[in-house]
Amino acid sequence: MHIFCEQPGSRRCPLLIVFSISLFGHALVHRIFSSVARDFAFSQHWVRSFSIMNLVVICFLTVAASTPTLLWLFIGILLITLKFFPAILRFFLIRRLRSALIPLLDCMILGLQTGKSFRASFLSAVESQSGWVRVQMFEVLHSLQFTESGIAVKSALLADFLSEMRTIDQSQTRCVEQVKALRRHYKMLEDFRRRSGQASQQIKMQAIIVTALYLALFVFVIMQFGFEKHRNLLFGSGLVFIAGLVFIFYVGRRMKWTV
Repeated sequence: MHIFCEQPGSRRCPLLIVFSISLFGHALVHRIFSSVARDFAFSQHWVRSFSIMNLVVICFLTVAASTPTLLWLFIGILLITLKFFPAILRFFLIRRLRSALIPLLDCMILGLQTGKSFRASFLSAVESQSGWVRVQMFEVLHSLQFTESGIAVKSALLADFLSEMRTIDQSQTRCVEQVKALRRHYKMLEDFRRRSGQASQQIKMQAIIVTALYLALFVFVIMQFGFEKHRNLLFGSGLVFIAGLVFIFYVGRRMKWTV
């Protein structure tokens, strides 16, 4: 009887230890994700849903898994993902922010033309934004009010925009003309970037078509004339073709900004 009584207890004790360590991992994941949510203006409902789902998965793996390896692997993957997730998300959000600058400047121009001050127009334009863009624009506005403060998210685009806003704010003259000039500048960059992207897409499509034709010809030569007899020729043609592709993309990247 003594042996059978110890077995359930010995099973519960490691299970309790594993679950306690897993709860610590869950708390760490929740803390990191909450910090990411504050930086990127995620809704609290989404944060709670993620936390509950994570806790349910941890409880399930604690009970169902025969060893804690799978559970701790799950927590480790979550922590590593949350480590690199902000940088990846920030890359895509910066692109979204770049496209939001022109509508924001349009709202500012409208406010200035109705007689509002520069900062009041900027505030009205920022309030018309949403999500992460709104958070970043509020930080720019806060930096205008307090010169010593900086922007939390490191971005050359935001730093340049803040510098332009600060210059216009300090000038206090011809604000409408300066904001219009800044809008034309960003509009020109956007058109420039779009044309460059179109040129880059054309190069990629041409490379795909040429690659398909080369592979078809490569297979045809092997089927008709054999591989062993023409091995050196095939390898040589492959190297030349790869070198040509590298050269095309290299030239395309250099020409992309001169379209």
